[in-house]
Amino acid sequence: MESKAKTRYLAVLVLVVISVGIIAPNLGQISFWDPDEARYAECARNAIKHGHWIIPYYNGHPRIVKPPLMVWLVSISSLVVGKGKVSELTSRLPSLLAGVGTVVVTFLLALAMLTSETLAFLAAFILSTTFLFYKQARFAITDMVLLSFITLACYAFYKAITKEQRVYVWLMYTALALATMDKGPAVGLVLPGLIFLVYLWSQGSLEKLKFLFYPPAILLYLVIVLPWPLLLGKKYLKKFLWENNVLRFAGNPSWRTPFWFYMVNFPTHFTPWMAFLPMVAVAMKKAREDLGKIALPLAWFAVTFVIFSVSDTKRSSYILPLYPAAAIITAWAIGKGLEMKKELTGAWRLSLGFFVGVVMAYALGLVVMFCRYVPLFTPTATAALGLALIMATFIAFTAKLKNFQEGLLLAGASALVLALGYTAFYQPLFDRYYRSPKPYCLDIKARVGTYPLYHYGSIRAHDIFYTAKGIIPSLPRGGGPQGTFFVMTRAKKLESLRKLYPYLRVVKRYPFRDREIILMKGEGKKGEETLRDNSHL
Repeated sequence: MESKAKTRYLAVLVLVVISVGIIAPNLGQISFWDPDEARYAECARNAIKHGHWIIPYYNGHPRIVKPPLMVWLVSISSLVVGKGKVSELTSRLPSLLAGVGTVVVTFLLALAMLTSETLAFLAAFILSTTFLFYKQARFAITDMVLLSFITLACYAFYKAITKEQRVYVWLMYTALALATMDKGPAVGLVLPGLIFLVYLWSQGSLEKLKFLFYPPAILLYLVIVLPWPLLLGKKYLKKFLWENNVLRFAGNPSWRTPFWFYMVNFPTHFTPWMAFLPMVAVAMKKAREDLGKIALPLAWFAVTFVIFSVSDTKRSSYILPLYPAAAIITAWAIGKGLEMKKELTGAWRLSLGFFVGVVMAYALGLVVMFCRYVPLFTPTATAALGLALIMATFIAFTAKLKNFQEGLLLAGASALVLALGYTAFYQPLFDRYYRSPKPYCLDIKARVGTYPLYHYGSIRAHDIFYTAKGIIPSLPRGGGPQGTFFVMTRAKKLESLRKLYPYLRVVKRYPFRDREIILMKGEGKKGEETLRDNSHL
């Protein structure tokens, strides 16, 4: 018994090291890519500087599109680690910790269901080396924190109904409450609730709902969740629940995508383990009698996939909650493949061959991206290109292996190298040569100083964060503001801006990605009239 406990502790330690090793490289060196990263960072800075802890403030206005948990986490991280300074590192630490925690809980959940340390380790390893997972774990947004609490809720739910211990019911409702405070009741409560309901129905165990319906734990959920909406009042119902939950789900034609969007999106983001989907399909057919072990992950995957497929608004990150389930199902299928080698020889060869194709495509993609955006003969780029080509050649041998265990080990090693290649090589290079808005924002900040800064056209969140100024999204009609002022705009808006304010002069042009950012300066006159809102342009 002691040796088993030591084995499990060692497995958890190794998983933590692997997860941190994949997620942490250059975490504080890469600028904010996702617009929401800069929004949460800016809200956290306002919370620390101006005390906006209950209602987050962004660019001088309340922002209640999401509950404040992520803002609180970024603020606490910045106070503890950054001594009050909000940075890329302090903003992303909550996501890193949530990602590592999700990997550990996935191991514990898989262990409880599959009763195999090896398969549980494999499930957690698959999750940690899956592209969308480690990509999102490096972003300062709500998705990874949400995933960690949903995964914890699923673990607590499973333990509660199998062990019938109240402590797990308490844990389940606490996790659901924190998930709700991260992204709202639609995905924090309703989604997990439907997963639990479908699972119990599929097992003919709906009577266990009585055990889960525990008033003291439900009261704890309400105590955690209710204060914030009560403080917001009608704004919570209109702005948050209606506009950002109901309308985004069923009334958002501008984001409408086809029902089959995730049928393509999920496999591509489950890279490189998408290669084992043929193994999953064959194992589920050949080992139907053993499907009960993965009934919860199957319900988890199916409910999440269907709900977000019928939603108008679809993004890759929205189905992140099903990735732990997919990892557990894949690990179970691989375990069946090792048990039933003769029956599943064809599936093994197909999956390993598919894996080779995935790695080759990944390596080719790196080459194409480097050729387009990165000077080819910098030492780092040359090393990264060489590594990609070496990996592609190395993994090709797995297709010829007769020993499937060796093939699986090579696949795992390749997945680890691909993940490290993305976080340690690709992201820093891509950020430096193409993606980072930081250099031009810092230059604008230095040039503008204390003068007003306006924006003509749509405002980017990273502009607000990195210039550390409240950017005014409107310009007075006519001659412009009084005194000296600056305007940021894009090259495509320059002509229309000059028609409105012909006296503006160009201070500097900044090439950025596939566009050009222009800083302009003006000396305003007195007697200007109506404000003109240009934020929609």
